[in-house]
Amino acid sequence: MNIVRTAFVALSVAGIAAAGSGVASADGGTYLHLDRTTVTTGDTVRVVARCSDGEGLNFVGSEAFSPTGDDGPYQGNGGVVPFHDEADGGLKGSTVVRADVAPGVYHVGQRCGGGNAGGVDLTVTP
Repeated sequence: MNIVRTAFVALSVAGIAAAGSGVASADGGTYLHLDRTTVTTGDTVRVVARCSDGEGLNFVGSEAFSPTGDDGPYQGNGGVVPFHDEADGGLKGSTVVRADVAPGVYHVGQRCGGGNAGGVDLTVTP
């Protein structure tokens, strides 16, 4: 009984840790990680993203992110994460939460190859 309880607690803690750090993983190695999922305006969010083999990372974007001036195919009021370094088989970068974004929950979407690859929610607090 103690082994089962210990395993349950370990899995629960791992699940909470993953949820709090903004991890999304789809099929075949697609991965999106935010260093935090609750922010305020002006905060910096660090991101690591990768796509499945054979698919390039198009962008990671959100209405909550400040426009960079090089937001490429991202459509909407917001911006994308500029990626500059490789990390864990993917790319890493950072972005800033817009100063004028209203408090609320915003989707951070990842696009790989020719389609959406999922995402995570980012909560902006006052």
